Amino acid sequence: MTSTAQDSDPEVVDLADASVRGLLEQAAECEAVMREAAVHQLRIAYEWAVAHPVVDAAETPHGPVLPSVLEAPETLGGAGTPAVAAFTAEPLAVACGIAPTAATALLADALDLHHRLPVLWDQTQAGLVAVWKARRVAFRTRDLSLDAALWVDRQTAGRVGSLGLGALDRLIAEAAARVDGEPLAEKEKRQRSEWDVKLNHRDPSQGGATSELHAIGDTLDLTRFHDIVCAEAEALGSLGDDDSFEVRKAKALGVIADAQARLDLTSLLDQDTSPEDQTQLRRRLIERRDAKVRLYLHASLADVVAGTSGAVGTVEGLGPVTLAQIKDWAGRSRLTIQPVLHVATEDTWSVDRHDPPPRMTEQVVLRDPTCVFPWCSHPSRHADLDHIEPYEDPDEGGPPGQTRPDNLAPLCRRHHRAKTTGRWSYQRTAPGTYLWTGPAALTALVTPTGTITLPTS
Repeated sequence: MTSTAQDSDPEVVDLADASVRGLLEQAAECEAVMREAAVHQLRIAYEWAVAHPVVDAAETPHGPVLPSVLEAPETLGGAGTPAVAAFTAEPLAVACGIAPTAATALLADALDLHHRLPVLWDQTQAGLVAVWKARRVAFRTRDLSLDAALWVDRQTAGRVGSLGLGALDRLIAEAAARVDGEPLAEKEKRQRSEWDVKLNHRDPSQGGATSELHAIGDTLDLTRFHDIVCAEAEALGSLGDDDSFEVRKAKALGVIADAQARLDLTSLLDQDTSPEDQTQLRRRLIERRDAKVRLYLHASLADVVAGTSGAVGTVEGLGPVTLAQIKDWAGRSRLTIQPVLHVATEDTWSVDRHDPPPRMTEQVVLRDPTCVFPWCSHPSRHADLDHIEPYEDPDEGGPPGQTRPDNLAPLCRRHHRAKTTGRWSYQRTAPGTYLWTGPAALTALVTPTGTITLPTS
C-alpha cells in the first residue's frame, strides 16, 4: 500500500502564542529527538552493512566461481571491520535521499564505531556524545590499526562529549600520535602521495562567482607561496585597494597568475637539449602562456545582446553568475565563453558505432551535467556515456542507430558498474529524466531539477 503525503505529514504545532520558556522547552525536545534519530540511523546503517556480507566463492563441479571484477567486495571502515558486498551503499542512499558518497560514509562510521570505538559508541547511544562528534572520531581514526583505534577509544573516553571541533581534532591527533608506531619518515613519505591542488566550486545556490582553492604540499613551498600572496596583498593596499586584507589576498592570486603567464621561460631551455626536444618544450611553454579558461554559459540570448542590468546566466560547474561578473572576468583574463543553445526538441541523429562522436558527447554532457544515478553529483564531463538500451554489435545482429543522444546518459564509473551488474536498471522517460529501479523494489526519479524517491507499493 502506498502512503500519501497526508498520512505521513507530522502534526503542525502553532508556536505563535508559545511563551519564551515554552519555545526553549520545545527546542530542547527537538534536539533530543534529532539526537536519538541520528543514533538510530547509525544502528540501521550497521545492520544494513552486516546484512550484506561478502559472498564466498561458489563451488561448482569445475571449481570455485569468484565474483566478477564488477562486483568486488568493498572495505568501507578501518582495519578490523568486515568488508561488505559491492554497491551496498546505493540502496541506503536512495532510501535516505542522500548522495551515495554520504551513505558510504554513514556505513563506514557505523562499522568503525561498533568494531573499533566501542566505548565511544556506548556513550553515543546513551546520549552523552553527539552523533556528529562520534562520527568525527571514526573518520579521523580510520587509517589507524585496530589496536591503535581501540587505544584511542579508551584514552578519549568521557572527554569527547564536552569538546568543540578544534579541541576534538587535537585530542584525537594527540592520542593517535602516542600509539601510532609508524616512523616519521614513512609517514612523511605516505603523506606525499596526498599532495594535490583542487579547485572546489561552492553550492550553486550561493552563486558561482566564488570558489575555493585547496592545496596540500610541501610545507616550505606552501609557506613561501603564502608569503608571496601576503606581499602582493600588501602591495595592492599601498596602490589604493581599500578591500580588507583577506579579500586582497584572494585577489592577489589573480595578480600572481597573470604575472606568471607573462613570463617568457624559453630562455631557460638547456642548450644541450636536442633541437626536437627544444621545439616540443617551446610549444608547451607557449601553450602554458596562452592557456584559456573555458566557461559553458547558459543564458538568454536577448540578455547577452542587450546587456540587461542584473541579468543572470548559469555556468556549467559553477551555478548562477551575473552577466556583469562574466564581463568582468572576460576583461581581465583569457576567457573563452561557450554559449549553450537549448532547443525545444532534442536532435535524434545517430551513428552506427559504439563510441559517440565529439559533437554527440557534448550534446549529452550539456543536457545532463552530472551522473544520472539518484543523488550522484559526479560531473558528466568526467563520466562514462552509457547506452541506456545495451549496445549490441551490428555484426551479431544489433540494430542500426543505437548510438544516439536519447539512448545515451552519463554515469560515473561506479554507477556504470552497478547498472552493468544488473543490480540497478533505469529508463529514460523524458529529456534529462530517468526512472531508476534497484534492490528491494526501490525506485527513484532523476529530473533536471533534482531526485525524487518514489513510494514503494
